[in-house]
Amino acid sequence: MRNIHDDKDQRVEMERKKTVEMKRSALGPVIDRGGFSLVELMIAILITVLILAGVYTAFVVQQRSFTSQDQVAETQGSSKIAFDMLVNDIRNSGYGYPDDEAPQINGFSGAITLDDGVGPNGSDSITLIGGFRALATVGLPTGQETVEVGQVDGTGAPYLDVCYTSSIKFNDSNRRYISIDGVTYAEVVSISSSSIANCADTERLTLDRPVDKAFPGGRPVYLIEDVTYGLAVADGTNCNNAEAGTICLQRTSGGGSTVTIASDIEDLQFEEIDQDADGNTDRIRASLLARTKWEDPTLEPSTKPYYSTGIDLEGNITPDTDRSRRRIWSMEVAVKN
Repeated sequence: MRNIHDDKDQRVEMERKKTVEMKRSALGPVIDRGGFSLVELMIAILITVLILAGVYTAFVVQQRSFTSQDQVAETQGSSKIAFDMLVNDIRNSGYGYPDDEAPQINGFSGAITLDDGVGPNGSDSITLIGGFRALATVGLPTGQETVEVGQVDGTGAPYLDVCYTSSIKFNDSNRRYISIDGVTYAEVVSISSSSIANCADTERLTLDRPVDKAFPGGRPVYLIEDVTYGLAVADGTNCNNAEAGTICLQRTSGGGSTVTIASDIEDLQFEEIDQDADGNTDRIRASLLARTKWEDPTLEPSTKPYYSTGIDLEGNITPDTDRSRRRIWSMEVAVKN
């Protein structure tokens, strides 16, 4: 009897083992659920930190590079626009201004006046006189084609009726100097509303001299004005409210206002050139030095080309030992008028 029971127990045990093996086979390989050791965990964290540090470093470098390039582009764009405006006004200086008479325009005479070293950092300034903008056209009554040469009003005073094309108008003080079609210069003595010109916005200008040519209606009437370019130091109220100490380039019109046309300008220099050696100025060399608003932390100062000598504009030296990037504009402009 004992053997029979033993055989039965053995068969039961074998069946149980077989069942367990079948279940294990269905569940797949046995998973070791012991987890990571402390050393393995620390190594994994270290690798993750190194990867994140590399990604962050690359991001910072790219961000600084983008910021630097953006600053350079902004500096080059704004300073080039200002320099082109200056060059264009030099080219047009003297237009409509009678050199033989050389009248004073708001205290200035002569088409070009240079002032050496009068601005910040030893910078120069330049005052130009000319007809830089037309404020009106010659106005005529209906049916009349040209101005009558030597025309006078009922009191015997010479006059010109004008049709305004600008919101800015002539006056009898700082905007009294005019040029009809860039040919005839005159000064406004008084202004009245007695114009008979066939246009909506018109005035009669009483002049200091008769009109000497039969100008057709619609010909431009220019304001002869003085325009000064120079640098100014921001005080918190000027230079477009720039930070105090910032140096900006301004365009000041004796017949109007002062306009800031570029910021972060370090030097402005001019030189008269007598190319023909005849005692007369043939060209003006204009030079402008601009810099970025902020320094570039990736720029090594000692690698800059002017690090040891500084930037020389017409003998005026600007140090170049910081991390700011700079742009030089220079051009010789022919004086045509």
